[in-house]
Parts: sequence; structure tokens; C-alpha cells
Amino acid sequence: MLISIATGSANDASVAMAEFIAGSEEAFVEMMNEKAKSMGLKNTHFSNPTGLPVENHYTSAYDMAKVLRECLRYPLFREVSSIYEHDLRGGDFKLWNTNKLLKWYPGADAGKTGWTNEAKYCLAASAKRMGCG
Repeated sequence: MLISIATGSANDASVAMAEFIAGSEEAFVEMMNEKAKSMGLKNTHFSNPTGLPVENHYTSAYDMAKVLRECLRYPLFREVSSIYEHDLRGGDFKLWNTNKLLKWYPGADAGKTGWTNEAKYCLAASAKRMGCG
């Protein structure tokens, strides 16, 4: 599930994980907003766990950079968000990461992309250079 969320942006898996963790999508969104507040995110309010456009769901590039910085503290996040290509069902189906930096930019090692009609292309990513990080 985590690979499908991080690599394939699987919105259905995001909702299923939210329901599993918090009992309902709405309860998970409350947890997301509590975490955003505790992180000091001033321009973010979540209304769903997918990032798809809906009323009162917004963020800023600065806040997403802060979220990414927090996520990078967790090795599992780094692992699943760094997968460029993943085989499912014995290779019958592939997930491709839309973060092309993982393949094209030396040192790119984690992050997440997004795209909606409203926001267009979005990216929060990290890279290690010259032994740093």
C-alpha cells in the first residue's frame, strides 16, 4: 500500500490507509490537521488524505517543504518515495514514479509529486550531493 501511494499516487490506497489508521477518512484528516498545526504550518489545511482538490484543502510550497523535511526523518518514507519503478503481480503490472528527478538528477533520493487542474505540477523532493545528507 505504501509503495502504491508513494510511487503510483494511488488515491484509493491513501483513503484505505487513512481508514485503517484512524477508523475513518474524516478522523484521519483531523489527525493530519493536528500534525500540521503542531509543525507550525501556517498556510495548510487538509480536507482529504489524497491531495485532490476539494473545498478548504490548501497548502503552500513552503509548508510542503516543511512536511518533506519531517518525512525525511523516517527511513521508510525515504525507501518508498525513492522507488522509480515497481513490479506488481510478478511483473504483469508496473508502477512508475512521476518524480523523474529520481532517474534524471544525480543524487535525487526521495520526495513526492502531484498534479491537479487547480495547482498544476507540484513537487517536494530531496537530493544528496557530495556526500552531504
